Amino acid sequence: MASTFTSNIRLELQADGENPNSWGSILNQNVIDLVDQAIAAYTTVALSTSDVTLTALNGQTDQSRSPFLELTGTVSSSLNLIIPNNSKSYIINNTCTFENSSQITVKTLTGQGSIVSPDSTILYVCDSVSVFPLTETSGVYAFLSSPNTFTGTNTFTSAVTVNAPFAVSASATFSGQTNLTGQTNLTSTTNISGVTTFNSQVIGALTTLTDATSVAVNFANGNHFLLQLTSAVGASRTLENPSNATIGQVGHIYIIQDVSTGSRTLSFGDSYKFAGGTVPTITASIGSVDLLVYSVRGVSVVDTLAAQDLKV
Repeated sequence: MASTFTSNIRLELQADGENPNSWGSILNQNVIDLVDQAIAAYTTVALSTSDVTLTALNGQTDQSRSPFLELTGTVSSSLNLIIPNNSKSYIINNTCTFENSSQITVKTLTGQGSIVSPDSTILYVCDSVSVFPLTETSGVYAFLSSPNTFTGTNTFTSAVTVNAPFAVSASATFSGQTNLTGQTNLTSTTNISGVTTFNSQVIGALTTLTDATSVAVNFANGNHFLLQLTSAVGASRTLENPSNATIGQVGHIYIIQDVSTGSRTLSFGDSYKFAGGTVPTITASIGSVDLLVYSVRGVSVVDTLAAQDLKV
């Protein structure tokens, strides 16, 4: 009976009674040496303009058995680094130079892949179909350097560094030191209780309020709002007390006067507190812009400053 090979790292399995005079040599070269490579080998892979498929050989030295891959070369067009459809992990050190907005995707031939960000070193895991970066952690250091999206409840209890596109679309808790140096989208509840450093722009989305006789404001929808007064509503309206106000929340509300006739008025719910207790009268001129800057001091106490008639 001929030898067979293990499914993941392709070690030779000799049949009973096979190779009576060379059994030891085959065991050393095709099993023990290859285990050594699978644990500790560091392999360099040159990339340029086209896909590269890592070699995968039964009972012989190959590229894909190595646990450490260094990517080198100048990449001038997006390409795939194709690994075998086997359950395995790789630590990839990407030292390539990139041109023309090119990207490298590590993937199997048919499964979902992951983009390998420039100047990154990260652990990737293949489940024998698709490839995923190591992105979820509890109690260990996480270094996120490829596009990552979290769609379930995630908890990070130690240091986290993010230097590539990163999105949270469900609950996330960061309780350790957090460094966000790439594009970060937080679209759901996110609690950050450790030291947090933002090295990129921090942009709060502007939520448009619906003009009505009673204008509803839900502070759970964001921090920054815009109210465009229109001629479709009567001459006066009230900015109602905000719902879901959180103590410590800060933001601003733009009030833009009607662009056809102007002279629309706006009153305020009693949660809004103004300097000296004097409620401002919004600017009446056509298309004028007023800005309300607020800070939530209590659930029903919203301290508010008005900057009016903004213009060049």
